[in-house]
Amino acid sequence: MRNLINFLIKYSFFFVFIILEVIAFSLLVSNNSYQRSAYVTASNGVTASIQNSISDITDYLGLKEENKILAYENAYLRSQLLESNLWAHDSLIEFADSQKTQFYSYTQAQIISNSFQNRNNYLILNKGSKDGIMKEMGVISSNGIVGIVNSVSENFCSVISILHSKSAIDGKITSNKYTGTCFWPGNDYQIGELRNIPSHTKFAIGDTVVTSGNSSIFPPKIPIGFIHNFELKPGKNFYEIELDYSVDYNKLNHVYIIHNLHKEELIKIKEVRNEK
Repeated sequence: MRNLINFLIKYSFFFVFIILEVIAFSLLVSNNSYQRSAYVTASNGVTASIQNSISDITDYLGLKEENKILAYENAYLRSQLLESNLWAHDSLIEFADSQKTQFYSYTQAQIISNSFQNRNNYLILNKGSKDGIMKEMGVISSNGIVGIVNSVSENFCSVISILHSKSAIDGKITSNKYTGTCFWPGNDYQIGELRNIPSHTKFAIGDTVVTSGNSSIFPPKIPIGFIHNFELKPGKNFYEIELDYSVDYNKLNHVYIIHNLHKEELIKIKEVRNEK
């Protein structure tokens, strides 16, 4: 403190000079229209230059992030090519080549609105019935599952987010192939739960949970999340498993709507099976 006081005393004349210069400049600008105009013009030029530089930097960083997203999406779509197709074989005669039958197709959509902090959350997408969108179609991002279409108009559709009290998605632990049901407990939009995993199964923190493929809505192996924590309470037959979702639902911009090209056929087969 004493050194600061000594410094101010030593250079007091310099500081007084600077203060007087600022006062003189202010009086000059405020009392003379020409100088005021010149000052405003110069000030605006400097401000515009700074803002333009900031904008360029922001655009560059945004472009870099967008390119990263596109790269993830392209990689994801390439990885899904085999999952999107079925291989059809003649069961009586074996041939060296096979006929590939497409099972799923994807429609890219942009998010118009997205809630993630309510107990029941929804998304609005810019695709509707004119784009072939129907209720109960699955919605995913490049990083994993997002939700299920619940309402459709001509140009838009509403999606029940996985962050919803009625959301229940079959999830499979990749390390042991056991399947349970994924729910959102409603507290943190980044944390989910996997239930109905038997007490005798073996898995570890960090194991991946993906869609099982048992439903007609989602293909198999779509990421849901990663095991963050688990507990087996005394006397219980099933684990309580906590998941870190693979998708950051606060940063979604683009998604994919899944068309199951054989959905009606699968539904009919299941109906026949249930009648027996």
